[in-house]
Amino acid sequence: MSRQENIDAVQSAQLRFRVRDLDGYLQLYSSSVMHHGFSSRIRPGIPGLRDHYTSLLNAFPDMQIEINDVIADGDKVVHRFKFNGTHKGDFLGVPATGKRVSAPGVHIYLFLDGKVVEVWQVLDTFKFLSQVGAVPQLREMKSKAAR
Repeated sequence: MSRQENIDAVQSAQLRFRVRDLDGYLQLYSSSVMHHGFSSRIRPGIPGLRDHYTSLLNAFPDMQIEINDVIADGDKVVHRFKFNGTHKGDFLGVPATGKRVSAPGVHIYLFLDGKVVEVWQVLDTFKFLSQVGAVPQLREMKSKAAR
């Protein structure tokens, strides 16, 4: 596929995700896709991605991914994004807090034969986890400072 076709495939998949068409979104990926980064706990392949995104959507049902930049070179497409959502369900063992979460990140997609075979994600994980209260040290420091 051409550079532009790869960009179009990522943008089309993002539109499907935005309307919660998870099956349509997952068509972007090869059956053996590998995911690296914040979500490296994801099992290889489509079932692992499906489980991850289902969990994410259950925890942040109003979540939106705002794409800020898209860059492509050869078989790679990169996009800079901002995650926004309200923490309304359990996520990574952290019960719902009702807090609004916003964190920037970057995805790098590697295409082979028209499908994404690897994806790397870099997310401001500290900011993300701090906002949902998953970083106990910050809660303790804030509590002590308030005394």
